[in-house]
Amino acid sequence: MARIVINSVAELKAFQAKIRTLAAAFPFIQTNAVLDIAQEDVLQQIKKKMNLNNFSDKIIDATFVGPIVSTPDKIQVHYISNYESENGFDVSNAREEGTRDHFIRPKKPGGSLRWEGDDGAVHFSKGHEVSGIERLLIIEKTIQENEAEITTEYGQSLADYASKALGV
Repeated sequence: MARIVINSVAELKAFQAKIRTLAAAFPFIQTNAVLDIAQEDVLQQIKKKMNLNNFSDKIIDATFVGPIVSTPDKIQVHYISNYESENGFDVSNAREEGTRDHFIRPKKPGGSLRWEGDDGAVHFSKGHEVSGIERLLIIEKTIQENEAEITTEYGQSLADYASKALGV
């Protein structure tokens, strides 16, 4: 723990000015400390887990740290993954939250679905049942797994900045 020795009234006034400056800058300091941890630690882990679970590069690239909301009793960091297909389907959310088994139909009445199979053959269908996507919750689980480490790093970051600002 740092020890502060003040030998005169002038030193006391200078120290008080540093404390006022620190207090005024504290919301900015908090936001930067949280942003550093959110981007350098948590977001990188989220992206690694997405890669290990065969998420497309488009989804991984569309995942980022969103707004940071600070209130007197907590700081919320929003992680956003917002890749959508051409037809507006939220692919990122489907990979994170999962989907149910469902029936797909051709867009045009009387039309057919066309796709190329693993064997290279072209297939057609008037509609069929497709399996849903497993619910992975990568973002949520990564945040929960790192909660203690995040809190420790955040506290250390604030303490380091305060020490520098106060000169102790």
